[in-house]
Amino acid sequence: MPTTTHPFAEEIEPLMDEPVRLPDADREALARAVNNLEASEARVRRNAERVYDEARGKLVLELLPVLDNLDRTIAAVRGHEANPLVEGITMVRGQLEGVLLRYGVERIEATAQKFDPALHEAVTALPVTDLARVGMVIEQFEPGYRFGAKLLRPARVAVGVAGR
Repeated sequence: MPTTTHPFAEEIEPLMDEPVRLPDADREALARAVNNLEASEARVRRNAERVYDEARGKLVLELLPVLDNLDRTIAAVRGHEANPLVEGITMVRGQLEGVLLRYGVERIEATAQKFDPALHEAVTALPVTDLARVGMVIEQFEPGYRFGAKLLRPARVAVGVAGR
């Protein structure tokens, strides 16, 4: 089968090797389009990261009460004779906390720390005679948790106040 060539092929062929020269207006429009595309890609990437972090944060928030309940269970049987069930619960609790730590959750320990309303929720005040303990966390009822820079839950605490 014979090949046919386009009548203008001989004229077009030499032009294929030359760089394309765009008018200034077209070059500027192309540059704007590329910049807009790059900005859109960055925005989509930031939004995807934000949605991912929010989903992880929601999951962690739902798991914190489970961890609290395991802590309460362990505390309720502390001091009783060694029980394999309690040992198992303690191991499960440690495993759950390990998973949360790997996801970037940080436990906020408040006992003996200066009360910080950004990290602690004062649920009660306890009179103290030692003035050095005024404004300090005397007891922690529930630990607080941070997820990256975001506070998921403040620590629920009792704060020392000057006693009479």
